[in-house]
Amino acid sequence: MSAVDIEYLISGNYMAFALLFGLIIMMYAYRDVKLPASRTFVLIAVVLFTMCVSHSVEYWAMLSPSRHDARLVASTLHYVLQPFVIFLELIVLIPPDFNAFKKILFTIPIFFNTIVYLAAPFAGHLVFWYDENYNFCRGPLGATIYVVTFFYLALLLYWSIRLFHTKNKRMSIVLFFVAGIAILTALLEGFNIAAGHIDEAFVLGVFLFYMYLVTVHEREVEESLIIKELEISKMELRLLKQQIRPHFVFNSLQIIRSLIQIDPGKAARCLDDFSDYLRANLEVLKSDKLVDFDTELENVEAYVSLALADESKGINVIYDIKDRLFKLPPLSIEPLVENAILQSIAGGKTVTLSTTSDDNSYIVVVKDDGVGFDTGGTRQEKERRGIGVENVRARIEKQCNGTVDIKSGSDGTVITVRIPKEQGDTN
Repeated sequence: MSAVDIEYLISGNYMAFALLFGLIIMMYAYRDVKLPASRTFVLIAVVLFTMCVSHSVEYWAMLSPSRHDARLVASTLHYVLQPFVIFLELIVLIPPDFNAFKKILFTIPIFFNTIVYLAAPFAGHLVFWYDENYNFCRGPLGATIYVVTFFYLALLLYWSIRLFHTKNKRMSIVLFFVAGIAILTALLEGFNIAAGHIDEAFVLGVFLFYMYLVTVHEREVEESLIIKELEISKMELRLLKQQIRPHFVFNSLQIIRSLIQIDPGKAARCLDDFSDYLRANLEVLKSDKLVDFDTELENVEAYVSLALADESKGINVIYDIKDRLFKLPPLSIEPLVENAILQSIAGGKTVTLSTTSDDNSYIVVVKDDGVGFDTGGTRQEKERRGIGVENVRARIEKQCNGTVDIKSGSDGTVITVRIPKEQGDTN
């Protein structure tokens, strides 16, 4: 191959190739964005690359009539693929739930254009041909490429307008530019005013279209994260409100106030317990790390001291701790003891907190002789128990793959927490 041949192959579509490789680099750079249309854009890039190669071959084949067959094949391939670029861009914009039958109808024009141009080599002067001077001539069916291209561009503009009302308006101008530059280039080529630039226009349009979608997608992800953060904040506030019950706080303060005059020492101890109780409930929202059982036991003792500061309740809490060298979610036992005390106030006298272990698990049991409750979890029962028990079950399962088993009847309630040793081991 001569130097002139190589020069024509390179220069024939140099800018289109440069833009295309720029698009590929950007797609690679933004691969972690996980754009929903990523696979479609890979297909668009393949189509554009094939178009650019066929255009370069066509430009090279124009040097000599002896390359007539190569020029014919390259031109046919280029005109077959050209509408596919706009069609694939349209597929990206159309919502996934769009009517399937209409989607099939949209493929008819591109199918018709493909048949027409594949038949071009055998259709004489109906589609296109080369005259005695080797100049390109277009037949009556040759306009199919423009009709089909403009049809898809019109649909692209239509969906762009629809998107215009739901996305950032200033950014949506990009879509109008993509369609506009393609229409202008096609018209200029059709009237042979500035021919040979259709590939550059299409690649530039796809490049801008891709960057537009990446920007929109990143903004939507950012907005989604902000919404999730707000929801998490609201959930944490709800958890805090339910975990730190206003009436318990109020009652504790009232008890401390009354003890200040009759038993200052006990009032001081209750105040320390109240401080520990609040700190434990607030810190659980800041971290989801497991804590030592001894830390959780301190939280339990602080709550019990406050809850039973009024000795008239007549409830006895027994601690039977045989194993303590393990970890568990913070505030996972205190709500169970709280629940047991509430049940006992309604009709019992004793609450027992015990720990033991077997070959596979650390076992924590909270037992009371109160009135019991419906373990089926009716709405009224859940409201009466509060978030405590259900919240504990969810966190035990999620954070350490443990289980919470509840057995309740008229003679009391037994709640058994099992934490696998490989999850709760302190070593």
